[in-house]
Order: sequence, then C-alpha cells, then structure tokens
Amino acid sequence: MMQFDTAQRISAASGMALIVMLQIQREEVIKTIVLAGLGGMASYLFTLGLKYLITSFRKRLK
Repeated sequence: MMQFDTAQRISAASGMALIVMLQIQREEVIKTIVLAGLGGMASYLFTLGLKYLITSFRKRLK
C-alpha cells in the first residue's frame, strides 16, 4: 500500500476543491441560500406555533 505524505494529501484535496468550485454555478448558490433561509424560517415559525399550541392546551387543563 502506498503511503501519502501531507503535501500530497493537501494537493489532492485542493485539486478536488478547485474542480468542485469551478463546477458550481452562481445561480445554484443563490437558490440554495434562499431555500435554506426559507427552510429555517419555516422551521422556526412551526416551532413557535407548536409552543403556542402546547402552552394554550396546558392552560386549558388547569
């Protein structure tokens, strides 16, 4: 089995990262950021709504 030193590992990782960065299109990055923001907002609002429902349900039981 061939052993790789640190310089070879860094070179290989940098080459792969460069190829991936060249393949990514600007529109895809913007779309991903917008969708991630919408997903985070939806998750947060759902959590707030669920918290409100649980709180109001507990108040009715008292």
